[in-house]
Amino acid sequence: MSSRSGLNAPLAAALGAALLAGILVAWSDRYWRLSVAIAALSLVAVVWALTARQVELPRQTILVAVIGLWGPLQLALHITRVPWPTTLRSIDWAMGAVAFILGSQILRGRRARNAFLDLMLWSMTVLAVAAMLQMYLTPARVFGIIPAADSVVGTLYYKNQFAAMMELAAPIALWKVYNGEIVSGGLCYAAMFAATLSSASRMGVILVLAEFLVFLIIMVARRRMPLKSAASVVAILALLVAAAAAVAGTEKIWSRLQEPNSYLLRGTLLDSTLKMISGHPWLGSGLGTWPDEYPRFATYDANVYVNEAHNDWAQWASEGGVPFFLLMAVLVVWLAKPSLQSVWGLGVLSVMVHSYVDYPLRDPSLGFLWFTLAGGLTQIGAQTESRHSEAEGAFATAGGANSTGVVNRP
Repeated sequence: MSSRSGLNAPLAAALGAALLAGILVAWSDRYWRLSVAIAALSLVAVVWALTARQVELPRQTILVAVIGLWGPLQLALHITRVPWPTTLRSIDWAMGAVAFILGSQILRGRRARNAFLDLMLWSMTVLAVAAMLQMYLTPARVFGIIPAADSVVGTLYYKNQFAAMMELAAPIALWKVYNGEIVSGGLCYAAMFAATLSSASRMGVILVLAEFLVFLIIMVARRRMPLKSAASVVAILALLVAAAAAVAGTEKIWSRLQEPNSYLLRGTLLDSTLKMISGHPWLGSGLGTWPDEYPRFATYDANVYVNEAHNDWAQWASEGGVPFFLLMAVLVVWLAKPSLQSVWGLGVLSVMVHSYVDYPLRDPSLGFLWFTLAGGLTQIGAQTESRHSEAEGAFATAGGANSTGVVNRP
């Protein structure tokens, strides 16, 4: 066990670096935003496959494997209406399944998981600060140097995708607070909240705040610390959040929250998507085909290209069929308990909520990060049971067994 943990720690750092490599080029609208993410993740997968001494796949792997193979199945059965987009999306989903397996195996040990989470926490904090500087000092330039499209926020192509990245990272900062690192964790969370405010993503701001509230509920429910100490932690975090809001400014997000009928367009797109689902409910029209299918079901013409349904759940049901939608739903429900247990995994649920009004996981690098964290979460319950078993074994060895070899249980 110790040798495996020692090997997994550098692999965990390599896995984090591979995910960050994809995120750092996600601002590009060219092919390498996909190729870099896939190449880096594939390299880690090869190294893990060559060095793994023991493979214990979680039960959720069955679901994820079917999800990852859904696109190739559509291509093999000639179900997809437009093969090329389905081919591209099939690669994304298949690599998502690979990321899930890597997360479930490499992040099993506490040492490896902590190394991965620490790397992601500090990297995401740096990206959050860089995004704020980009918005207020040098707009439309990544890191103040590389010209980019006006829609780019930080290193992500779209503000809601950037907000989703903060949703995945903010609970890691709260996990640090949960483990007693109040100042460092609080400052990281404040930076991420400020960056989310700067992005002007309404749902992003709501969900990052919701994660904070859920964290407070968990702290109180588990009686992690005395009430007086808990109140002090809440006060410190509240001050940091208020300071972050003052630095980032609330005018832009407040203006967006005041917009009348702000989700009217999304409602119209959802109505059209529901009609698309009824046309091919079982196996879908093909992953990635929604933009090509939509014009036949559109109820209005704004003379613009509509690229996504702005509701990933509905789009999954349209492109993959109702069974594909249910596979994702079952996976998310299965991950709910360990997400709450871990604290750092709260973002896995938040992004799924965000997916009801947008398409955060359409970016491959974010999708790979989500599946990696999801894979790591599958080990939370298993590790608890393992610790209990080890504790009982240690108790018996230390004298918990009587002279007849029967364990005396309290």
